[in-house]
Amino acid sequence: MIGVALFAPALPLAAAAQSVQGTVLRADSVPASGVIVVATRGAHDSVLARTMTNGNGRFALEVSSGDVRLRALRIGHRPVLMAEFTLAAGARRETRTVLPDDPIVLQAMTTEATSSCRQTGTAGADVATVFEEARKALLSTTLRSRDGDPLARLSVYSQLRSVGNRELSPLELEFQEGVSLKPFQSLRPDSLAKVGYMQNDLSGATYWAPDAEVLLSETFAASHCLALNEGKGDRAGLIGLAFRPQEFRRNYVDVSGTLWLDRATSELRRMEYRYEGLPIAMQRVEPGGEVEFTRLADGTWFVSRWEIRMPRMTTGAGAARLVGTFVKGGEVWRMQRGGALLYSNGIEEPTPASTVPVRTKPSESEALPDRCTPAVPGGPAGLLEGAVFDERGAPLADVVVTVEWQQNHTGAGRQLTWETRMLSTTSLRDGTYAICGIPSAQLLSVGAQYGTRKAPTVAVRLAAGERKARVELRFGGVRAESAPTRVVVQVRDGEQRPVPHALVEIAGGRGRVADDSGRVFLDAAPDTLRISVRRIGYAPYNSRTGRTPAGVFEITLRSLAQSLAAVTIVERGVKSPLELSGFYDRVLRAQRGAFNADFITPEELESRPGIRTSDLFQGRRFVGLMQTKGMSPQKYLMGRGGCMMTIFLDGRLLRPEAPRGSYRERQGPDMVPLDDLVSVNEISAVEIYASAANAPAEMIPLTGASPAGACGIVAIWTGGRH
Repeated sequence: MIGVALFAPALPLAAAAQSVQGTVLRADSVPASGVIVVATRGAHDSVLARTMTNGNGRFALEVSSGDVRLRALRIGHRPVLMAEFTLAAGARRETRTVLPDDPIVLQAMTTEATSSCRQTGTAGADVATVFEEARKALLSTTLRSRDGDPLARLSVYSQLRSVGNRELSPLELEFQEGVSLKPFQSLRPDSLAKVGYMQNDLSGATYWAPDAEVLLSETFAASHCLALNEGKGDRAGLIGLAFRPQEFRRNYVDVSGTLWLDRATSELRRMEYRYEGLPIAMQRVEPGGEVEFTRLADGTWFVSRWEIRMPRMTTGAGAARLVGTFVKGGEVWRMQRGGALLYSNGIEEPTPASTVPVRTKPSESEALPDRCTPAVPGGPAGLLEGAVFDERGAPLADVVVTVEWQQNHTGAGRQLTWETRMLSTTSLRDGTYAICGIPSAQLLSVGAQYGTRKAPTVAVRLAAGERKARVELRFGGVRAESAPTRVVVQVRDGEQRPVPHALVEIAGGRGRVADDSGRVFLDAAPDTLRISVRRIGYAPYNSRTGRTPAGVFEITLRSLAQSLAAVTIVERGVKSPLELSGFYDRVLRAQRGAFNADFITPEELESRPGIRTSDLFQGRRFVGLMQTKGMSPQKYLMGRGGCMMTIFLDGRLLRPEAPRGSYRERQGPDMVPLDDLVSVNEISAVEIYASAANAPAEMIPLTGASPAGACGIVAIWTGGRH
């Protein structure tokens, strides 16, 4: 038997006459969601109330009158004192706090856990730091934000297995729905301290697992020793906070285990534990369990998966005998709030409980991959697939679906850096999509954009060893229109791997850039088309091509690596400088109507080389050239109406000094002579925006001006053209 309480109802807060509300922002002025706000009083900081900021960074607390101290606890960062004040009876206080960027970086360890329970000096400080970070995550799972608890759908399973982990009974699977973030809860900490984590009675043995309330309790801390372990093998990059009983008591079952945190971000990943004090015969099946923790984009923490393994004994001929293990656990399949999907485990439910309408599968979907081959040895080979629907549940085509994750976290002192990886594709006529190259055991953010509208971001994680996940997205306030006849062009290399970001043109028309899956969507009706495709590192393709039986135009590009030794092709899975700058992401968003822009791609630069940099801007949309008079005329970029364009070179805003009394000084410091700025042979790509008001959100803060006050933006990127 196991102590599990699913979807315990939330109790209302006691009424109070005084309230403290406020907004918490990050250093970049973005709302800080998922921050724990603690109100304390007195010399010993007695806790009056706790809460967590919602997706807008807002919080609300009800406290008694008197002195109040507010602190902000943010995972991976040092605590921040928000305010100190005296709250009169019936008063209401509003605060606004900007959190400094002061991260905690857990350094690599040189020692393993020791047998000593009391650690001092540097070792003791390291244990205290890791323990405090684990406490923040555990505390977050017990708090509610102003957005309310999401609706969760989870499965609970049980099975009897042999000593060798062979199935002795069918897997019993039950689905449940509720609004709690606590999928299981244990006995009260003081009760466990008295009776232990296993009890025998007439109904059998009941095992209890340590939940967040237990791990946060003073009784648990007082009765267990803490130490640090360095993660190795499949736990590389993690740091473990190990706990074990201070002493072993007769006829008392205790727990020991490890809380594993990400060393770079300090986020809690999982807890593994085992039961101590059981008879030796029971220990053969390693009784214990594990709990996995997940954090959503809005800061919500919850237990996403758990499992408990309990010895199963039988009495025969008067002696107890171990026959196997009774396993019970559960997993959160999806979480929603207000009809918006927040989280998915990426697995299609085995029961017909889905509310998505039954759909036929048009032939266009046959072009989607059903599996992925690693682009590089040892690279990610996961497949993310799914479908996009409008508010009525009808398939939605032409939606840009993007999956994003963080990797390669590194820390030096208080400086934390990482690489953001992003892949995108476009939904087909029946709303389906597929993206290859997804890593497993990594929290992913899946987003979608239809024109200027965005769907709520969904968190998903492929379990370790899994190769496929499924996420279905839905847009509110959007209705699918009857799509025109479209052409799907699939670009692959000789090994049938997608070639992303190829420039595709039909019958001399305006080119479009392929997404990360190597696909381009063009409006056209004929069954045979002349298609031109160019990509750096591949031989150009220009031929009349017919549709396949699946209705797709398939293009195979021949690599030049074998015939031209000077050409270097960047391996798929390794980001090029343009990908890292977000250039191709903005190209795809513009193609879907998110904003108006003009792009000069590397392939276009190869096909129309110029002598001077200014030659690239002849006849371009949204920008014009102005030439000065005199013996040494210079050309400058001007926007509509003769205003000055804001120019970036490799993401750096250019503000050159002009000679005193010169024409450039009279016109302003932003007047940049193009041909003196950078050689045309060094340019890799160019972005042109008519106004900052219509530019992508990530570009506007870089201009140093308000969207209404800036004329337009020209972003020039240098480096290898790949």
